[in-house]
Amino acid sequence: MKITKYIFILGIITLFASCAKLDKYPLTTLSPANFWNTENDLRMALNSLYMNDLPDNYMDSQTADTYGTAANTISSGTYLAPNTDGIWINAYTQIRTTNDFLTNYSKAQITDAQKNRYAGEARFFRAYFYFWLVKRFGDVPYVDKTLDLSSSELYGSRTSRDTVVNKMLDDIQFAINNIPQQSAIKSDIGRITKGAALTLQARVALYYGTYFKFHTEVSTNLKYKDLLTLAQTAAKTVIDSKEYSLYKDYRNLFLQAGNDCAEQIMTMRHTSSANTSNGRARSMIYDLTFNPTKQLADAFLSSDGLPITKSPLFNGYVPYGTEFSNRDPRMALTIWRPNDPNYQTPAQPFVCDFRTNSSTGYIFKKYAFDVLPSTANDILMRYPEDLLIYAEAAYELNNSISDADLDISINALRARFITGDVPIGGIAPNTTTSSTIKALPKLTNSFITTNGLDMRAEIRRERIVELAAEGFRYDDIIRWKTAENELPTSLLGIKLDKVTFPTITKPLDANGFVIVQAVSTRFFDKNKNYLFPIPLQEISYNPKLTQNQGW
Repeated sequence: MKITKYIFILGIITLFASCAKLDKYPLTTLSPANFWNTENDLRMALNSLYMNDLPDNYMDSQTADTYGTAANTISSGTYLAPNTDGIWINAYTQIRTTNDFLTNYSKAQITDAQKNRYAGEARFFRAYFYFWLVKRFGDVPYVDKTLDLSSSELYGSRTSRDTVVNKMLDDIQFAINNIPQQSAIKSDIGRITKGAALTLQARVALYYGTYFKFHTEVSTNLKYKDLLTLAQTAAKTVIDSKEYSLYKDYRNLFLQAGNDCAEQIMTMRHTSSANTSNGRARSMIYDLTFNPTKQLADAFLSSDGLPITKSPLFNGYVPYGTEFSNRDPRMALTIWRPNDPNYQTPAQPFVCDFRTNSSTGYIFKKYAFDVLPSTANDILMRYPEDLLIYAEAAYELNNSISDADLDISINALRARFITGDVPIGGIAPNTTTSSTIKALPKLTNSFITTNGLDMRAEIRRERIVELAAEGFRYDDIIRWKTAENELPTSLLGIKLDKVTFPTITKPLDANGFVIVQAVSTRFFDKNKNYLFPIPLQEISYNPKLTQNQGW
């Protein structure tokens, strides 16, 4: 029987968004009385959670690293409290699904271990969606049972963030304890694994460990060092499990060739035959809605491991494309290097035209498809995140990190480009410079001291470039409490090469860089913008929710 015939049991209503809907079951022969019996019933009841668009790693223009088709209201300080909020609605819809499952799953006539595996999946997803809520709104209503119109919780107040975080961590720990490792369910690839649960634990603990370390103005009963220790331990458990490894070809990692490789921990799978597919095939070669800025391009180190402001190997920005020479190999795999072969028309080298394909002069190459329609996985978790979490948590615990810890984390990432079956992560020689691309040297304490660098800044830089365009950046500047400094800056594009672009007229700064958005139009209010406003419609339904400060 097809999945859609089982989803009757989910009967979703949107919590707090509308109190006028009742749970109703379709007029079919299926009903709760004859459903929750088999393992397959439990699988099918959870499949809608996999099939929906999960609100996670996505490209956006809320930071200074990316610009869209117009100025972003968040980074421009013009965002207004909305009537409704998609993340609020989607999260509570999915939380209702998990709560309904957890109310009924124990009825199945299967072993306790089988039941607990699927209960672990449900609790993983419940934590996953609450994480999105508390990151965005702070205190939110916490509900762990299925509600109806008579439920008092519909009109209750918001639950403290501390309580919600603890509840999330309890759910995640249950998932860790009961969900198998990936190697134990190879025939079930695509479902949540122990590695995914550990990575979520590490992600949540790092977020709030650093948030409470740097947001000293926020009152909390959670101890940031306990959270950072948990983040480090969870990430190390993933590393030590040997369940995952780095995929050598960084380019193909984000294309169909990389689907279900050993680096991917959790994905949205788009192949129609996938067990947990959402049935969609991607249709764009690359997303022209979002373009990298100079801020992101400048973050990539020179091949000697030094920032471009310190490296003698940096050759400047003109002629067009020069800045890609002698850089971190990931730069040319994240941002399209001028004159590299265009994947759709290899005979025509890639060049920005400023009219149809970029507002900044840069275009993302990561996720740029070479096959249409694409069924490449949307990667929601991958192994490098655990390596980066381990390094950052280790450093933030004591404001220092050992070379041994750097070797198993950041230096492992850099080693991806030293040897392998593909040439430097799939990079073809540049047709204009034919320069040799070199892997970065190891990051060590000695290197930091000798070159007058800052270890925290370099650990954060590694995260910026490795996870570029994967949806982490805004969360990072929020938890680090650097948004107030990073967002109110001019957004710049390439240094305009008049030889390459003789007819392009763009506003330029004093150094000749394209001004994409002037600093005068960018704001961030540190007294209110670290949280989003509660949607106005929700407060109109339930005044006890109250509004966040400043909104």
